[in-house]
Amino acid sequence: MEWDDLKYFLAVARCGGLRNAARILKTSPATVGRRVAVLEDRLGARLFDRSQTGYSLTQSGEAVRLRAEEVEEAILSVEREALGRDLRPAGKVRLSTTSDIASLVIGPSLGEFRRTYPEISLEIVASTDIINLSRREADIALRTVRPTQADVVIRHVGWWNLGLFASRAYAAGHGLKPGTTEFSGLEIITWNEEVAGWRGGPWFAEHARGATVALAANTRRIHHAACRAGMGIAILPCLMAENDSELICLLPPEKVISVELWLVVHRDLTRTARVRAVIDFLATICPRRTALPPKPQWSQGKTAAARAKRKGAAVE
Repeated sequence: MEWDDLKYFLAVARCGGLRNAARILKTSPATVGRRVAVLEDRLGARLFDRSQTGYSLTQSGEAVRLRAEEVEEAILSVEREALGRDLRPAGKVRLSTTSDIASLVIGPSLGEFRRTYPEISLEIVASTDIINLSRREADIALRTVRPTQADVVIRHVGWWNLGLFASRAYAAGHGLKPGTTEFSGLEIITWNEEVAGWRGGPWFAEHARGATVALAANTRRIHHAACRAGMGIAILPCLMAENDSELICLLPPEKVISVELWLVVHRDLTRTARVRAVIDFLATICPRRTALPPKPQWSQGKTAAARAKRKGAAVE
């Protein structure tokens, strides 16, 4: 039996189907299905129940999954140990973050990064999903939610700030000025129902109950374009909106949303030169908010969370 067979099996078990597993494995659904079938033939057992809704583990499949995850952890541990002894800033580093943070925080500095570290190949995965660093789905994550796992190291690197904005024409037409807190009768631009809980949606739900939803969309880029077009007021990243001469800020992030940015890395990779190089570079470009007290440079996930809880502090 080969490790690759188990890798394909685990991907299907976690994704519940061939298509998503193939996307993760960067291959075709047909290849994934064939590899799973080969494994079942070798073991002489049916590992999945197939249906129109996807793949679900059989009792035999569940038993194999537990053993396969033990094998996976052993292999990944060896890889992390080897990477941890890599002292040269060269090779590929996979970074996970959101699309907005990738384009607004990281994007403008990518040229500088390349000039500084020409031997590092940076791969950015833009997703709202919380990836698993232990399974090497990424080497580093830049998040606005602090994780609590025990196997990661966390560094506070800045702030993700969102304010309330309107186009100059819309503000003039509705008599809006900076500091406005009354939104009855106004139009808002917000998230659609599938992602209504994303940052900004709950704020509008609480503070703009008398407003009309003019547009619901699932990307900030659309929110920004609609706001510029005078469709209504929108909650936008300050990095996106503050330099737009067509917009004015009605409320600053202190009155809307300002959340911490966390760099997260598996503790086994903190000694890897190329990973450290990316971490240190990101820490220099993240937005600051100097009015707030500084955070510790590094902390272990679960240990730091436990300390904060003992002090009565919020850790999320």
